[in-house]
Amino acid sequence: MLIGTLLAEQLGIYEKMAADKSLSPSTLNGYRKSINGERMKRWSDVSLSECTQPELYNWIRDLGVTAKFARNLLTPLRSVLEDALNAGLIKSNPFNEIELSKLLKKTAKNSDYVVEPFSSEERAAIIDAARADERPMIQFWFNAGLRPGEMIALRWGKIDFKSATALIDLNVVMRTEKGPKTSAGIRRVDLNEDAISALSAQKLISMSRGEHVWLNPSTNTPWETDAQIRKTLWIPLLKRSGVKYRNPYQARHSFASAALTAGGCNPWYLAQQLGHADVEMVFRV
Repeated sequence: MLIGTLLAEQLGIYEKMAADKSLSPSTLNGYRKSINGERMKRWSDVSLSECTQPELYNWIRDLGVTAKFARNLLTPLRSVLEDALNAGLIKSNPFNEIELSKLLKKTAKNSDYVVEPFSSEERAAIIDAARADERPMIQFWFNAGLRPGEMIALRWGKIDFKSATALIDLNVVMRTEKGPKTSAGIRRVDLNEDAISALSAQKLISMSRGEHVWLNPSTNTPWETDAQIRKTLWIPLLKRSGVKYRNPYQARHSFASAALTAGGCNPWYLAQQLGHADVEMVFRV
């Protein structure tokens, strides 16, 4: 019994789960990349009996990826071996003989993602460089700190101008709208004067065109993906502004950084506004 065959069957199971809505499209896409990727080809023509603890240990040790990437990569393989054990096809699961957390701590590389918030001067330059149909969205993003998918999903019906708040209860991932991963992601975000001002300007642009707050200026239709925002709005805007390029998610980091830099912002309150389950992410990132 070849591991490659079992992985292909496992992918079929994942696809059925996605079709039944018990698995999200983004998770399916992650599993598909893991199973069809170059690294997993190491096991394509390997039989179950040949997948031993030393072979598996050495492969994991030499992956040269972050711990998070490694765990995502290993999930389908681990599931296949666990099923094989339960079916009596192997006497032991080699994963059970490996202290995975300890191994990854020693061998995984650090993430190369850099958190680099925009300074107040840079934020002002970006907003000033934005066209009239782009400026409200950028100004709001810097002052509300939403995730890209939350920006895409935001509806006018979720905005309460009287209390200056926005109810965040939806996120868009890979063109699919769904609720947040955790209950902490559902929250009511307090909006400052700049955020409310941006929404007031946006009323003239999008309120008569439907329920979505933020529209693609090129088409006057709702945004579909964060990649679409990055390619058609963000990259050209930063070029016009003369500000060093960072990805759009840095707008969220900039909101958090600005709140803490200004002083007087309770980190626990900020964590709640960002949709984190606890304050650990605020302190670490």
